[in-house]
Amino acid sequence: MKSTGGSGGLDPAVAEDAVALVGLMQQLKEQSGLTYRQLEQRAAERGEVLARSTLADVLRRRTLPRAGLLAVFLRACGCADGEVEDWLAARQGIEERAAAGAREPADAGQAPADEPPADAALPGTPRPGPFRRRRVLLSGAAALVALLLAAGIPLLTGDDTAPPQAAAPSPPPTGEVRIRPLRTPDLCLTDGRVLRARKYRTVAVQRPCAEAVPPQTRLAAAGAGRHRIQWTHPDNGKGCLVLLSEPGLAGLLEPWDDCSAGGPAQLFRVEPAGGRAAAGGTAYRLRLSGDAAGRCVTVGGGGPGATALARPCTGADDQKFLIGPG
Repeated sequence: MKSTGGSGGLDPAVAEDAVALVGLMQQLKEQSGLTYRQLEQRAAERGEVLARSTLADVLRRRTLPRAGLLAVFLRACGCADGEVEDWLAARQGIEERAAAGAREPADAGQAPADEPPADAALPGTPRPGPFRRRRVLLSGAAALVALLLAAGIPLLTGDDTAPPQAAAPSPPPTGEVRIRPLRTPDLCLTDGRVLRARKYRTVAVQRPCAEAVPPQTRLAAAGAGRHRIQWTHPDNGKGCLVLLSEPGLAGLLEPWDDCSAGGPAQLFRVEPAGGRAAAGGTAYRLRLSGDAAGRCVTVGGGGPGATALARPCTGADDQKFLIGPG
């Protein structure tokens, strides 16, 4: 059997498209000397899933593999973390070029969409690093996203100056809380790592509540019925969510270490969402305060690792959250 360690001299950066990348994956499998069954077993030993039938299908179809599957395959082949990141960066570049090419003919003259695809956080990637420091000039990363909740103002239209209606419901809890998507109440909004623009970023994702602490999530009142979402980590310190707007990152929520009044932290209005009753209490919508586009925090489909994004408010269940004591 051949050596199973590393990328065997293969350079994923030379792959210009999905066909070339999958071709390199085939070469890596051949160099490893491992069968599909052995790769599946090696992944299982790491607590990961790599079904041999799925891998065989990926290597046969020559379409771009999912980032998570690629990472598991590379680790099963014996690649080190640095090599895995190189392959994932090459894959991301191919995906971005393909997306740009698809947009140009149809969308000429239009502004690019302000939301990235809701890819899941990559399994097995390093835990989040220190919260990002605020830049002196906020060039692409606008409005700080503190995941949510303004107390006691029902069903606002998006205008922060709109008067509250009478008979306001009880405000959501403040202080240390858990924020759980209505559709997946066993998951909690917390931090996770995703690969964007060839770099890993720490952003808001949903993960099993048992794995969501640290960081501690805190809903901090910011006045005028608005709140910041604040995370406190024993190693990374305190960070408040900021709404990103840079190409490839737009719509994501990233913790920055500046939670000061007037700082970059995004402010949220927490509105009763109505609709079907939810086990665990009232469902709330997290509307971005002062956002001209009228967006709400959204966790669109997927299981653990799905990213939270700012998207136009629709009233759908993917924009409803249960908020309770932590």
